[in-house]
Formats: sequence, C-alpha cells, structure tokens
Amino acid sequence: MNHKLILLVIVVAIIALALLAGCSNSGNIKNNAGQADNTGGNNAGSADNAGKNESADNAGDSDALSPLVVTILKVGKADAIICETDGHAMVIDAGEDDDGEEVVNFLKSRGISSLDALVITHFDKDHVGGADTLIDEIPADRVLLPDYVGTHPEYEEFMDSLSDAKVTPEMVVERQTFELGGAEVTIDPPSSYEIPDSDDEYDNNFSLITTIVHGSKKLFFAGDIEKERIRELVENDQLEDVDFLKVPHHGVYEAELEELFSITSPEYAVICSSKKNPADSKTLELLEKYGISYTETRHGDVTITSDGQKLSFYQDTD
Repeated sequence: MNHKLILLVIVVAIIALALLAGCSNSGNIKNNAGQADNTGGNNAGSADNAGKNESADNAGDSDALSPLVVTILKVGKADAIICETDGHAMVIDAGEDDDGEEVVNFLKSRGISSLDALVITHFDKDHVGGADTLIDEIPADRVLLPDYVGTHPEYEEFMDSLSDAKVTPEMVVERQTFELGGAEVTIDPPSSYEIPDSDDEYDNNFSLITTIVHGSKKLFFAGDIEKERIRELVENDQLEDVDFLKVPHHGVYEAELEELFSITSPEYAVICSSKKNPADSKTLELLEKYGISYTETRHGDVTITSDGQKLSFYQDTD
C-alpha cells in the first residue's frame, strides 16, 4: 500500500506541474502582445489583448466572419495600405516610387497574386508613386481613381502602366459600393473636382475616402483631406461613428480635425508619418483629448484585425 500511495502522489505532482507550466506560457504570450502594442499610443496594448480574447471566445463559432486584416506599411510620409479578407485583397495607395516593390513583396509574402481592387486616393507622389510597379507585377480587377488629371511624373508613369496592362480605370464621380469577401467597401469622392484658383495643393481635397464595414466594425480611411473637405463632410452630415480612423494628411494639424475626431469618435487611429516628418503635436493632443488610441507608422508596420465584433491592433516595431 505504501508503494502505491507514493506512486499516486508522484503522478498527481507531475500533472499539477504540467498544468502550471501551461498557464505560465499563455500568460507570457498575452503580455508580450501588450508590450509590442504599447509603443504606439496611449491605450494600444489593451486593444490588442481585447482582440485576442475575442478571437479565442469566437473560435468555436462556425458562423463567424472571416477576419479582415488591414496592414498599413511603414513607408515614410506616404500611404500604402493592404486590406485582406476571405481570399480577397484590396490596396489603398502605393506609397512613393521606391515603395512599389515593397508593396509587391508584401503582397507576395501573403500569397496574394491578384487584387480585387486598387484605390488611389489622389495623385500626389506619396500615394500614386509606387502604383506603376504594383500594376506591372500584380493584376487588379478594378482600379478606382479620382476624376482629375495629375501633374506629377509619377501619375504619368502610373497611367502608362495601366495602358500597357490594358486596364481601364474607373473614375469615381459618385459613391461606389462593393463587396470584399464578407466586408462592404464604400468609396466616396468629393462633391466637386473643380480646381480652386487660390489653392496650389487642391488635390488633397480630391481624395477618395474609403469606408470598410466588417460585421459591426467600421474602418474609415480619409486620404489626405484637409479643412475644406472636412467642413464639407460635416455640413453634408456625411460623418458618423467609426471604430478605426486613418488620420488624414499624415497628421498635419487642422483646427477642423477636432470636429472630425469628435464626430467619428474612433477607438483607434493610425497616422502615416516618418521620423523626419512626424505628426504635429497638436494633432496628437487632440487624439488624446478624445481618448483615441493611436500610433504612427514611423514606429513600424501596423496591423488592424477585425473579427466582425472587435478589433485588435498590433505594431511591428523596429
């Protein structure tokens, strides 16, 4: 009997140690995710943990949406955004000329060989610059563009690539809505493409605005819109609550940003910036005033993942 009792105690002890080890590993993964995310904004770490917990809760739900994964690349003071869900992919802007190959390499690393849609918000070189390389290497079913003629050489190179690929772009003059897997994408143009006499950088306000709805989550990508376009959106009652905001114009401060932040009231925000050109401090102060968790791409690529009910927010810091 004594030998059997001793053997039983040893077995129980081994099982207990195994259970404790499993708990410890799980805790480390959760903590590490929070630490990586905290480099960005004031509350980013809690966003990541919430998303991971929700994913675990929904793991057994066969009716759950396929995840929507949005990656905002670190490409300096420029925009390059990749949206993926359920085997479908869309790119919003392609950075500067030298960034095109980075966008292509990222897509290939994700197993993406074609795009459902390419959206170029406007024709500044930091948005259209890499688009010619992208079109040369990755075919797109649809190419959506603002309805005006660009003035930069990068625009001409892109249009030449479209012509070579025999792609006819869609010039967006009214709201466009389409499906991207289980997500709904809406593209909103400005009310007018009339060029003002006194504005040398008029094309920022010609930016196409992209809204993605995935389950109960709404993501809003504002291009480079400035004060005039923000006023237009406010006056026309075109702004509403969103869960995520791509802050317009690389975080350049405009007084009208206060209305944009207060009306859209996002939980999370990302600013496309560089170490040389970080976001304006006043813009960051406004984000903090409204309790919005934020980061800047100058710290690294940012990934936002939606399961249709919650968002997770992660930054791959340098």
